[in-house]
Amino acid sequence: MTLALITGGSGHVGANLSRELIKNGIKVRCIDFDRDYRAYENLDIELMPGSVTDKESLDSIFNGVDIVFHTAAVISLERRNKDLIRSVNVEGTRNVCEASLKHKVNKLIHFSSVDAFNRYPLEDPLLEDRPLIEDRKAVPYDLSKADAQRIVLEYCEKGLDASIIHPSGVYGPHDYKPSLFGQTFVDIANGKRQFNVNVGYDYVDVRDLAKTAVKCVTEGEVGQNYIVSGNYMDFSYMSEVMSEELGKQLLKLTMPMFTLYLGLPFYYIQSRVMKRPQVLTMDSIHTIKYQNKIIPGTLAKEKLGHSPRSIEESIQDTLKFFIDQGVIN
Repeated sequence: MTLALITGGSGHVGANLSRELIKNGIKVRCIDFDRDYRAYENLDIELMPGSVTDKESLDSIFNGVDIVFHTAAVISLERRNKDLIRSVNVEGTRNVCEASLKHKVNKLIHFSSVDAFNRYPLEDPLLEDRPLIEDRKAVPYDLSKADAQRIVLEYCEKGLDASIIHPSGVYGPHDYKPSLFGQTFVDIANGKRQFNVNVGYDYVDVRDLAKTAVKCVTEGEVGQNYIVSGNYMDFSYMSEVMSEELGKQLLKLTMPMFTLYLGLPFYYIQSRVMKRPQVLTMDSIHTIKYQNKIIPGTLAKEKLGHSPRSIEESIQDTLKFFIDQGVIN
């Protein structure tokens, strides 16, 4: 039986990848890094202790592996985490590539992000040939994803068969921790974001992303990167669909963009008091203010069969998941 290793298996993407792989009859191994087992509950998964930042731990983990899905990353828009971001996202990727090459892995699927690309010109469609970020002063997360991709391409030249996936914003079920957007989704559903700025982003359902990533194993070309997009969705429309599903009005007032800056001190204090990631930072404002709204994802659709489902279906299923988890009132 084919053995697939998922780095970052307890995360949002990893949890959905595990389910997609098992559905396809593929045996799954995950790195037991943070002792958070919710993503694995009731699944036949082999867990092995280790970390992508601990090169020695990877030797036994990669033994006998046929396919690697490298999803492990620190997704943070807080500059205070820049050293951790660099360690996991860049050096961790180097360790994974080295172990994959050493153990003769058949295929590596590396998960990057649309944020790895230079955003400008904003009005042009975002395509796979857009240059990667090079500015050392860029958002640390964005730069880490660009540099990690350079490492993957470097190892492709050494003989590694790797393809690169660039998702847009990711949302959907099995978001156990939850992700930054998942927490925002829950806050809106619980009526904690009734006064919001009507900004949006291109979001892809995590289940569609998982299907496309699995298809990339057989159809993805060596060294090729694929943008996996979904649909553009703003907070007003998302709140409208959620309001209809929950039977209550969730968004009472839409505010101008500049008010985001006024909220920075509140979110800073909230993150420290509640000991959770800061949802709103200067970098997160930059991400939504200067974004590429035209993300066709044509290459993934044509070559990997990527097919995004509707916004409404994704929101409904995500609501059901969080309600079942007891985090939405």
